[in-house]
Amino acid sequence: MWFTSVLSLFSIPAALAGLQVAHQIGGIPGDQIFPNGDVYLCLDVRGGVAANGTPVDITTCNDSTMQRWTINQGSMKVQWYGTNFCLDAGSTLGNGILMKIWQCFDNLPAQQWFYTSDNHIALENQGLCLDLPNGNLTSGVQVQTWQCTNFNQNQIWML
Repeated sequence: MWFTSVLSLFSIPAALAGLQVAHQIGGIPGDQIFPNGDVYLCLDVRGGVAANGTPVDITTCNDSTMQRWTINQGSMKVQWYGTNFCLDAGSTLGNGILMKIWQCFDNLPAQQWFYTSDNHIALENQGLCLDLPNGNLTSGVQVQTWQCTNFNQNQIWML
C-alpha cells in the first residue's frame, strides 16, 4: 500500500510536466528556431507580414505563428510554416546579406539550406551560415549570412 502511494506521487508531477510542455508549445505546429540556444528569443518574420522582402529577425518568443518554421535535418528549405514563403539569402550571396522571406522556389540557391548535425543552418554548397550579426541578441536584430566557421556561437541555432 505504501509503495503504491509513493508511486502515485511520482506519476502526478510526470502528468503535469506533460501538460506544461503542451502549454509551452501552445498547439501551434512548426518549429521555433532559437539563436545560440537562447529559448527566450526566436527567429521571426517581422510583423508577420506575408510579403516578398519582409525582414527575418530575432525577437522575444511569443508562441505566435510568426515564429514557426518547417525545418529538418539535412537539405531543405526553411519555410515559414503554413505559407509559401521561405528564408531567402537574396540574389547576391555573401557575408552580411540580411535575411528576408521570399516566395518559395525549388532549387533556388538562396533558399537551399542544410541543417547540420552541429546546429548550423547553412546555405547548401555556399560556405555561408545563418548568422547573428556580432552576436547581438537584442530583440529586432535582423539576421544575416556569414562565412561558416566552427565553434562560432553566432551561427548556432537550436530547434
